[in-house]
Amino acid sequence: MIRYFFIFFIFFNYAYAGDVLNITFLGTGTPRPNIEKLGPSLLIKHKNYESLIDVGRGTTLRLNQIGNDFSKINEIYLSHFHFDHTIGLPDLWLTSNLWQKKSDTFVFGPPGVKKFCNNIYEAYKLDLKYRLKENSYSKLVCFNFNNYKDNKAKSSVNISSFKNNHGHVDNSYGFRISFQDKKIIYSGDTSVSENVLSNAKDADILIHEVIAMSDKIYEKNKKLRDVAATHTTVKQLISILKKTKPKLTILNHALLFGVSEKDVLGKIKKDYKGDVIFSYDLMSVDIGKEINIFNLGVTNGK
Repeated sequence: MIRYFFIFFIFFNYAYAGDVLNITFLGTGTPRPNIEKLGPSLLIKHKNYESLIDVGRGTTLRLNQIGNDFSKINEIYLSHFHFDHTIGLPDLWLTSNLWQKKSDTFVFGPPGVKKFCNNIYEAYKLDLKYRLKENSYSKLVCFNFNNYKDNKAKSSVNISSFKNNHGHVDNSYGFRISFQDKKIIYSGDTSVSENVLSNAKDADILIHEVIAMSDKIYEKNKKLRDVAATHTTVKQLISILKKTKPKLTILNHALLFGVSEKDVLGKIKKDYKGDVIFSYDLMSVDIGKEINIFNLGVTNGK
């Protein structure tokens, strides 16, 4: 059962919830700067377990906004290496060291993630030398998805990766989040993908990207037509939802040009009767016997 109050959100303290998995949308935006929609990032919480999926622009600010001190975030999953999904990682890592984080942070990502992390070290080694004693700081310990199973923290939450279809990106991934008998799918940046379809079938929550633009913009802007080919159009999304039948669909990382969220939802609801909403920064979802959606912050819910 999904509970909606005041346009899809309710307000209550974490202590009110029982044994639930919590997902907070720290950022729901795109590469375009938008103070109300920072870079894509999800915070996954269950009891003392915390992890992040993607670390976009402003992730550290959003964590601070909800009172999270980074100390329990010991796993980070990167869907791909587009900057809008990774640019917040150096900020999070360096700031957590200022906050004296003791434990190392495991970063799981596509092939090349070790080199990516080494480049972060190289970029900030002078800052590390200035601020922190040698080897006295929390490290980024990075693993290719194929090698991470033995290095994950023991938890009742399991996060596994699968390849999606992000057009020109050879190594782009979505994620399956398993908790008790619940299944949450994060599509990542993708066009239509058989792996997303197979994983999302009968999901409790499908977090899926979408792209939409006015006919005029589509006809006149070849670059955006090329971008659209690497993402999921509204028509494609409707087909995906009809095939997978998730209990709830949350649209995320929405690339909208000359159209509104209301326009997109209107088109979807003409052909698909399931529950579909847009994400917004600091929207938080509890998944247990019920799905409860509420607002942690002061950004505007749509």
